[in-house]
Amino acid sequence: MIDACALLDTSDIRSALGIEVEQGSRRDSGIEPNGAYSSSCVWLFKGENDLPHDRNAPLGGRSFVILNAQRWPDDREGPRSFLNAFRDANESGVLPEPVPRQLGDEALWWGDGLAVRRRDVSFGISVFTPRDPSARMKAQPGERETRLAKAILKRLDSGSVRDAKSDLRDD
Repeated sequence: MIDACALLDTSDIRSALGIEVEQGSRRDSGIEPNGAYSSSCVWLFKGENDLPHDRNAPLGGRSFVILNAQRWPDDREGPRSFLNAFRDANESGVLPEPVPRQLGDEALWWGDGLAVRRRDVSFGISVFTPRDPSARMKAQPGERETRLAKAILKRLDSGSVRDAKSDLRDD
């Protein structure tokens, strides 16, 4: 198993982005048909509760960080297949050409997020700021996600990630 909320915390996000966020909200899909355990976490930016909601926008138009992480069974192709899905989406015209990044064992920037693999884990990290389009302009494409991915990789490499099923939260 893997707990996406344990891969980052509010201080990691504040340090990487200079923004305060609420505690992460965990949503796990559990074991997928491909054998990977999938966990997601969303951190909402603080200070946007009183802004008008946009029903057509993700999370009502709030700014947020989202992380989806998968722990794969022992087969080494699982994490590669996660990144290959982005390459396949490009070939079918769904996504633009993913740009390789020097991160983890392999990483790709796909325009809205960063996909990374490290050993038996793959993850996708994205930062959405729909209310502040200038925030995207202040950083190079993928720069914010790269800073967060480095914090995630540091946790993965340290072995300090909790995986206990008892840590599941319904908030």
